[in-house]
Parts: sequence; C-alpha cells; structure tokens
Amino acid sequence: MIETWRKLWGYGFPFYFVQLPNWRQASDDPSGGEREWQYLRMAQLNCLSIPKTGMAVTVDVGEAEDIHPKNKFDVDRRLALWALAKDYGKKQLVYSGPLYRSMKVEGGKIRVSFDSVGGGLIVGGKTGRGPTIEDKGQTLRRFAIAGADKKWHWASAVIDGETVIVLSPKVPAPLAVRYAFSMNPDGCNLYNKEGLPASPFRTDDW
Repeated sequence: MIETWRKLWGYGFPFYFVQLPNWRQASDDPSGGEREWQYLRMAQLNCLSIPKTGMAVTVDVGEAEDIHPKNKFDVDRRLALWALAKDYGKKQLVYSGPLYRSMKVEGGKIRVSFDSVGGGLIVGGKTGRGPTIEDKGQTLRRFAIAGADKKWHWASAVIDGETVIVLSPKVPAPLAVRYAFSMNPDGCNLYNKEGLPASPFRTDDW
C-alpha cells in the first residue's frame, strides 16, 4: 500500500503508522494463541524495512473493551516523535522504543539485542496519560521461549546492558523467543529510559 500510494502520488513521502494496540482479554497462552492481531503487528514491524517509514508502538495504551484507545495523547506523541526526528531536524531525539534486532543462543539461554535502546533498557510501567515509571523491583514479563519441539513456555527475562537474556528450566535447549505476542499482552513492560515501549516481536517463523 505504501509503495502504491507513493507511486500514484509521484512522491516518496514519509509514512508513519500506529502498530495495533492491545485489545480484548489478556491470554495466559505463551504461544500467543490464535493467529490474530499479533501476526498483523509483526507485518507492521516488518514494514519498517521500507524507507522513510516509522511506527508508534501502542500495546501499553489500549483497552480490553474498546478497539480504539481513549488515550490519544500517547499515540499522537509517539507518532510526532518520528516526524520530529526524521523530518524536522531533531536528530538527537529518541523517537522509538526498543526494536528487535537479533538473537544469539548461549547454552541454555537466548540473548536478544535491540535497536533504539535510547538511554538504556528498563522495566517500566505506565498508567493512563502519565509518564512511564521505571520499576527496579519488577521483573520483565511476557517473554516466552521454545525449543525444537516448538512448545512455548513462559520465560524469565533479565536486562543485561543493552540486551535481554531469556531462559526457562523447561527449555534446556532454546531456539526461539517471543515477546508480547498476543492480542492483549497485558503487563508487557520492556521500555527504554525515554519511556517508549518495545515492540512485540518473535524470532521464529513457525
């Protein structure tokens, strides 16, 4: 769609979009459950490979009852950050939360690396239009891990510098990781210090 519009208009204009928010009831299925919004979010994430695009992550501002988040403030602000940084000369502005870059298996754990870590990764929490608050006493949530059997299990995840280490005693030989991979990944709490949430991601293509 982006490429078609640019071709029809004859102009490679910037295209910034909103990744689908959290919606409906949260699931306890570490695999993510049925193929619903989580797969559309992955397609949106992949669109960042198209030049001059940007994505506002909103899995922390949605609502179970309403498909349209009432909190438009954070949605708009996150879109504006992309435009300010990319089109209005604010080159030093952190405009995105952490975006999955790569993973590496290290024995019985997986180390996940990110782009857009800003001032560093944090465990954060957000209520309404209030700022993201770092919670040093909380642990990362909504990480799942799987091995060759392709069975997903909730995992422990800890921040290590600009990476996250993910592991589970139920998966001694891990091969893949998923984060916030469900329609409503309630409680997902990986942010950068600028208060921007990490995008959901998966490392598998199962």
